[in-house]
Amino acid sequence: MKWWPSLFPAFRSCWFCSSPMRGMVAASVVEHICPVCREQLVILGESICPICGRFMPGSRDTICLDCNRLNPCERVVNRSAIVYTDLVKEWVQTFKYCGKESLALPMGNWMTEVVKKRYRGKGISLITYVPMHGERQRQRGFNQAERLAKVIGKNLWLPVRPLLQRKKATAPQSKRTRQERLLAVTNAFAPGKGMPDRDCSRQTVLIVDDVYTTGATIRACGRVLRENGFRQVFSVTFAR
Repeated sequence: MKWWPSLFPAFRSCWFCSSPMRGMVAASVVEHICPVCREQLVILGESICPICGRFMPGSRDTICLDCNRLNPCERVVNRSAIVYTDLVKEWVQTFKYCGKESLALPMGNWMTEVVKKRYRGKGISLITYVPMHGERQRQRGFNQAERLAKVIGKNLWLPVRPLLQRKKATAPQSKRTRQERLLAVTNAFAPGKGMPDRDCSRQTVLIVDDVYTTGATIRACGRVLRENGFRQVFSVTFAR
């Protein structure tokens, strides 16, 4: 009886702070976020850099200074769900460092909405993720980018493959200066065990990560994918 739940509105909780919320199960991820959390978010819309997805208030289709400095062959188009505010930083750190792996579901669902809206018609056929070095992944217990990628892949019915591996362990990017971040990922990645040995020039691949900062990591991953035959490479992150 589909009408039955409408007589008794369900109680649900905010996906991020767990505050109780009254109402039926919502269709959009944003509707699963309480008003207090929502007020602290900057959801990325049309006012962004068309390359990296940086928030650019009042601007549209204007390439940011950082992307303008790049060789066009190095660029990887990125789209993100929200701006990396203090609240979002807290969510991401809770997910990555406090073992709250359940956050992969709402974050991945939100990123799925971004992919559906921003990459419609791009023909994405394969999903991969930014790899962690084996030692760090053993310490943390999981790779947050892989968890997000699997949620997105399940939602979109797309395969998720470990196309990349990290050759060298590096300090967390959050603890580095911009210049250090750019240098740290130089030659840090190589083809992973999931890299196909056949022609993949017709495949369009999506790289998944949690946060986009300088874009150095995404570009380094994109470089390896292109060197191995992928012509079309896009990325999606939870925050920018």
